[in-house]
Amino acid sequence: MERDEAKKKILMKVGIISLMALIFIFWVLNIKNVFQNNEKIDAGESASQWRSIKEDFDETVDKMSASLDKIQATNRLMNASSSLVTDLIQASISASSTIATSTATSTQPAAASSSPIIEANASSTVKEKNCPEYINCMPTIGEARPCQIPVGCEGITQIAY
Repeated sequence: MERDEAKKKILMKVGIISLMALIFIFWVLNIKNVFQNNEKIDAGESASQWRSIKEDFDETVDKMSASLDKIQATNRLMNASSSLVTDLIQASISASSTIATSTATSTQPAAASSSPIIEANASSTVKEKNCPEYINCMPTIGEARPCQIPVGCEGITQIAY
């Protein structure tokens, strides 16, 4: 019985060692193909593929930079026009506050400030436009609510979620 066990162990060791030797031999024979240059294997196809990928990438980057230049030019134009609008608004406010203070000083003491008059003018324009303070856009069951800010109320009305 012990002899059979010893024979089985020796047979198993011999089988494992021979399998390892066989794998090692195939690995050594295959290693020469691993270190060959890619240009020999695919006859230069990979280099042309990399070249075409690089050209596509360069073309995409050029298009993106052209689009970015257009956006920057538009932003500069918008900033110039918004500064013009801001200047016009400030000029009209200063003109109206000058008129308001001149009428206010004639009827009120000189310590009165012009800021309440400007706030009164701003609130009267809100009331004239009939703009709500907020629009309720909470989800409901049934009919959906319109969640659009009325025209002319963009800077006044807020959307509540």
